[in-house]
Amino acid sequence: MTGPEPAVRIEGLTCTYPPGRRGPQPPALRDLSLAIRPGEFVLLVGQSGSGKSTLLRCVNGLIPHSHRGRMDGTVVVAGMDTRQREVCDIARKVGTVFQNPEHQLFSGDVESELAFGPEHLGVDAALIRERIACAAEATGIGHLMGREESELSWGERQRLAIASVLAMEPTILLLDEPVSGLDADGAGRLIATLTRLNQEEGLTVIVAEHRFDRFLPACSRLIALEAGAIVYDGPPAGFARANQPHPAPDLTLPGGHGTPALVFEEIAFTYPEKDRPALDGVSLTVRAGEIVVLTGPNGSGKTTLLRHANGLLQPDRGRVIVMGRAIAGQPVAAVAAEVGYLPQHADTHLFAETVEEEIAFAPKNLGFSSKKKEDCIARAIEGLGLAAIGRQAMPLALSVGEKQRVAIASILAMETPAIVLDEPTLGLDAGRKRELAAILRGYAEQGRGVLVSTHDAGFASLLGGRQVSLRNGRIASEEEER
Repeated sequence: MTGPEPAVRIEGLTCTYPPGRRGPQPPALRDLSLAIRPGEFVLLVGQSGSGKSTLLRCVNGLIPHSHRGRMDGTVVVAGMDTRQREVCDIARKVGTVFQNPEHQLFSGDVESELAFGPEHLGVDAALIRERIACAAEATGIGHLMGREESELSWGERQRLAIASVLAMEPTILLLDEPVSGLDADGAGRLIATLTRLNQEEGLTVIVAEHRFDRFLPACSRLIALEAGAIVYDGPPAGFARANQPHPAPDLTLPGGHGTPALVFEEIAFTYPEKDRPALDGVSLTVRAGEIVVLTGPNGSGKTTLLRHANGLLQPDRGRVIVMGRAIAGQPVAAVAAEVGYLPQHADTHLFAETVEEEIAFAPKNLGFSSKKKEDCIARAIEGLGLAAIGRQAMPLALSVGEKQRVAIASILAMETPAIVLDEPTLGLDAGRKRELAAILRGYAEQGRGVLVSTHDAGFASLLGGRQVSLRNGRIASEEEER
């Protein structure tokens, strides 16, 4: 007696992206075959560039329909051959949450975003309201109703993107690094929701994730990819036993030992047309030779504070002091010579045609000599493992993790007295996180100030340093933390 038709059936799948500046690219997926049963909860793991995101794009039909390159083999999803059906047809059964919520949010306000998918599926208006309420409750975004998307933090947008897909009630749900921008409560709520939908409603769930430990109790199957091929496919426990995490390094934590590199002095800031301040009298000092790790829930004001560091935002009250000088009235370009700032997502940072041009841009504009510029570029490329990608690769054509490393390299190459990184580990596997933590510790040991905002507790542990938490736009007290 035959079983049910697989939710996903893949046979002999090989996928190769178009040639880059260095010639033909190696296959992103190599002769991959697998079947996923209806109701499975599958976790995809692997290093950055191993093929996880490419596999998801093949399942939802973006490959071969919307991405250039060559796809060989067969992909059948919910009974549909992805070569023969349009992406819009596949999307009726397959919901996708991308790594960057900016790639799928466009309606302007939260409720319209949640209603968009069901409306275009022809769902009755009364049922749409029910779906919106259920999706908002499941993802914990009920308090965001009535707000504009432009006002939301990155983590809040991520939760909205997930809710907008859940509102369409797909039978197969694909999520690409869904907890990357979520705080601990948000990540826990999401996993609980996915577990319930999987176990109670039979939703087939496929998650690609680097921070996968918390998913292990939820998933029924783990598939590990390496260089586009499956190297493990089986119970999560078997993979976990064979891949024990590296212990945190036993290193002396960097401490401040000189002139404050970066000072936020009683910073208050309210976004236009908002009654509640995003920052309400925040004071924080990052000293030369110190790492400060900024934590706190989504929407607590972390990104807003970091955007004040180099003058991208100007405080309503208070001042920012860099290397002993207040930055008020200074051009952003002048402040950038002393504060290297990385935003949350590399796509908003990268613009050059090649990796080399991207990393060289700031050193060139800062007036570095040819030798110093080349030395800075070489150190950044070596430290972040970019040599294998190549200097002539196109940054925006890389995987999310590779783009993130290029963006970080472009900041490190500036060798500024202070560096400010907002959620820098998006797309980075465990090994790359350890490498980045070591680089930042070395940066601090050279007498520079480092400020990092992150939800990644493991990465925070690797960094060491001093942890400061923001809540509701204010520095949280020890009692609030407890």
